[in-house]
Amino acid sequence: MKKIIAFILLFAATFSFFGMDTNQTAFADTNKTFFTVYSDESKTKILFTKGDDINEGDKYLSHENDLYEISSVDEKSKTAIAKFIKKEELPKVNVKKKSTEDENTASAASKKKVGIYHTHNDESYYTPDGVDSVYGKGGIHDVGKALVKNFNKLGVETIYREDLHLPHNSGAYTRSQVTASAILNDGVDAIFDIHRDSTSRKYYLTKVDGKEMSAVRMVIGAASKNYEENKNFAYTIKAYADEVYPGLIKDIYIGKGNYNQQLSTRAMLFEFGCENIEKDYAIRASEYLAKTLDVVLYGTEGASSKSLEGVEVNNTEAGLVSNRNAANSNNTLWIVLGVVGGVVLILAAILIFCKKARYAVGRFFSEMFAGIFGKKKAR
Repeated sequence: MKKIIAFILLFAATFSFFGMDTNQTAFADTNKTFFTVYSDESKTKILFTKGDDINEGDKYLSHENDLYEISSVDEKSKTAIAKFIKKEELPKVNVKKKSTEDENTASAASKKKVGIYHTHNDESYYTPDGVDSVYGKGGIHDVGKALVKNFNKLGVETIYREDLHLPHNSGAYTRSQVTASAILNDGVDAIFDIHRDSTSRKYYLTKVDGKEMSAVRMVIGAASKNYEENKNFAYTIKAYADEVYPGLIKDIYIGKGNYNQQLSTRAMLFEFGCENIEKDYAIRASEYLAKTLDVVLYGTEGASSKSLEGVEVNNTEAGLVSNRNAANSNNTLWIVLGVVGGVVLILAAILIFCKKARYAVGRFFSEMFAGIFGKKKAR
């Protein structure tokens, strides 16, 4: 009996060893809670995986810039089918990777400022955190701090808020909206919500400039009033990174929510890998994302020379997003228009329902115009 048990244990251990993805940690895929999305053209072709919920109508832009739409979702099996829509045309960035390491003389612009926060503070990495989440500041905060450090090296001031928005549930974005609004009140040029995904390590493992690191996914909220602006922002980020740091931006997911992007035309949600990838790999990716965002936000004239090392620029602005303080511009305009419209409506209501008010206003204008044009002579 003991020999039979030993044989079974040995067989199980051998099967586990050969069945394991050697690029993954021992924790990888122990709890498959993520969705797997297949192409409708080939039900066996995996387009992507995603940790959070997937809804019919959500869109997905692949690394190759193929745009898909989720056509069906099976909650029980955690699978979904996506239909191909079209090949997307990304913005032209007019830059390319230099073949030599010629020195670039561009210098960092002054008063560059961005904001960073975490809606899901608990997110962590098995290596080295040991768990995928904690009730508090998880390993994702280390990635946030690294991004701040890399921005600072490029002359970009960073407002970093580590406010807790626990628990990790549907109300987290409502709670983090307070934090995001407070950051925007500091006059930042853009605001970034830093997350990690939940899937297999192999889907995020990449190489940039010969270095292994985590790829980064962008998430856009289709329900946001700033959807078109933020989509263009994301497409420009991907276009630049695809040219200069191919492999850095994994893909773009377009969900039904707003992800606090209704607050700004320069808001983005970044997912740095998954719980099964090494946290150091996510931290390494933050250096390249910071350089990418520096150029996309401030143009090739305003970006740091460190961000432009090895980059050949074909024109001054490189066709990038370079409008300063655009983060609050639309919101401010709508607030002003809303206040003015409200005052007009209130005055109109008073004039309609209050006889004394109509008399007073009529007399005021009568006297004013009489003073301008003079009184008519008596006949």
